[in-house]
Amino acid sequence: MTRIIAGTYELIREIGLGGGGIIYLANHLRLDKHVVLKADKRKLTAKPETLRREIDTLKNLSHQYIPQVYDFVVEDETAYTVMDYIEGESFDKRLKNGERFTQSQVVYWACQLLEALSYLHSRPPHGILHADIKPANVMLTPHGDIRIIDFNAALALGEEGAAAVGRSSGYASPEHLGLDFSAIGAMTRSSARSDAKAMTILDLPETVLTSEPMPQISATSGKKIMLDARSDIYGLGATLYHILTGSRPAGRISEIVPLSDKEFSRGSAAIINRAMNPNPDLRFQSADEMLRAFRHLSENDPHTRHEVGRVIV
Repeated sequence: MTRIIAGTYELIREIGLGGGGIIYLANHLRLDKHVVLKADKRKLTAKPETLRREIDTLKNLSHQYIPQVYDFVVEDETAYTVMDYIEGESFDKRLKNGERFTQSQVVYWACQLLEALSYLHSRPPHGILHADIKPANVMLTPHGDIRIIDFNAALALGEEGAAAVGRSSGYASPEHLGLDFSAIGAMTRSSARSDAKAMTILDLPETVLTSEPMPQISATSGKKIMLDARSDIYGLGATLYHILTGSRPAGRISEIVPLSDKEFSRGSAAIINRAMNPNPDLRFQSADEMLRAFRHLSENDPHTRHEVGRVIV
């Protein structure tokens, strides 16, 4: 017998399974169109009005690289998020199949991802975090563009940030894991610059462009650490690292091998390494700042400038 959720969504088949829940392709009976339902595995502990307020925030999002969220329904104690069906395949599946991508492709997708994050982080009153950026949550469409998916971990930021959730090994920032590197001195000979408009490739830290492992450093733990936009920056950097190299970043910060300019362009390596700095004060401080760095890269690198205009896969 066909299963219908909330009298509206006819489940067609399971199309994904992850730690957060089961993803179904469904048909919206009234609109006669395909949608996606994500059945959250977590028990419902929040009050219904809290859940409704959170999904209403997501429903108001409108961006070309973010699927439209339509609804949030609860049936048989399972919460379902309803959103656009996006044709394509997630990057984790492509990477598992052994696909590799050029640097110009990665720069092109990085700019799209950063445009989406900039939009999320600027939502009133204090912004929205995705909080679980990883290849499995980035879709590549048949037209060669990206979509950020899986907003069940999304968090509305308060004035002091949001509590940590979504700890995906290799992609979660140290803050997600309750580690605080902010008190540790600069790991590079130049600290992060706030004057992003004046930044060029040459202004990026040079000592991160080595093949040496991250130094053995310890972090302050045992206290509640709040996430902010820089936590998504780390997840994005780790995701780009995996897409570019084909290798998932190590789960332990001290075991991550920074990108080297012997294998990749100096500018691309510097940007991604800086995004993954354990100390959030030394990362890019906003998606806009990191986006400007990539755009400067395409302006200054003739190879990137010629290829980054449009990527077909």
